Amino acid sequence: MKTPTNIGGNNLVTWLQSATEIRMADLYTITLKNGIALRYTSWDTNLTVLGNTFLTGPPNIARSAIEEKLGMDVATLEVTIEASVTDTINGVPILQAIGQGLFDGAAFRIDRLFMDSASNQIGTVIRFSGFIGALDELTRSAAKLSVNAGTAYLSMQLPAVILQPGCTNTLFDARCGLVKASFAEANVVQAGSTVNKLLSLSAKADGYYDNGQITFTSGANAGLVKAVKQYLGQQFTFNSPLPFVPNAGDAFTAYPGCDKTQITCTNKFSNLVNFEGFPYVPAPETAI
Repeated sequence: MKTPTNIGGNNLVTWLQSATEIRMADLYTITLKNGIALRYTSWDTNLTVLGNTFLTGPPNIARSAIEEKLGMDVATLEVTIEASVTDTINGVPILQAIGQGLFDGAAFRIDRLFMDSASNQIGTVIRFSGFIGALDELTRSAAKLSVNAGTAYLSMQLPAVILQPGCTNTLFDARCGLVKASFAEANVVQAGSTVNKLLSLSAKADGYYDNGQITFTSGANAGLVKAVKQYLGQQFTFNSPLPFVPNAGDAFTAYPGCDKTQITCTNKFSNLVNFEGFPYVPAPETAI
């Protein structure tokens, strides 16, 4: 067993050796990069453990089995967060916040709480510790996320900045430095939209939203985040159809894309100071 944290003067290791009835609950702690800590539990009521309150939900969290790995192998979890539009963080629906990237890179920890037959708390053990990675799926009612153990940091490519013409940053990540919300544009679906194209009244120039994202904030697709293939003539198109036909008047928020070139970083985002590409490095085939 990993080193336990005892509660109320109990000794968890000693207690487990003689206990005949054991009650257990998972405690989830998600610490966002802005410092906000979200705490939830699999127990059927809220729990206060070591001074921290863990909510029973909603939102509700489900996870895949925890793997114990030795060496440099990275253990991963598949975590599903189910929530409705009334489940919010600072007034923003949780699923919408996930789609906007608020959970990207957040610390994720699971503790196992042990209790006796009267639900008296005995102690806790850390079962998993890591960080939230890719957003695998986002629907109107749930988000499916990949969570990596901390050993994933040891497999990152070094140096972090690779000598290549295009920028190595991801738009709106920590090294890019731009705030995603600052580039959000509220839009309304126009008549004639289908599952393959979205008509809008956006005044942005053609190509502005190429490789960007839209997030539906109302209508049948509410909460859905969709990658934009092309933006041309106030029309958004996608690589795959929307799950539901959008109706005129449905609200959505659009975010620009980036082709990672120096000219785009300069002219579109005024962010040359954080550009991490090397457009003037000679191509390998030109080396003597």
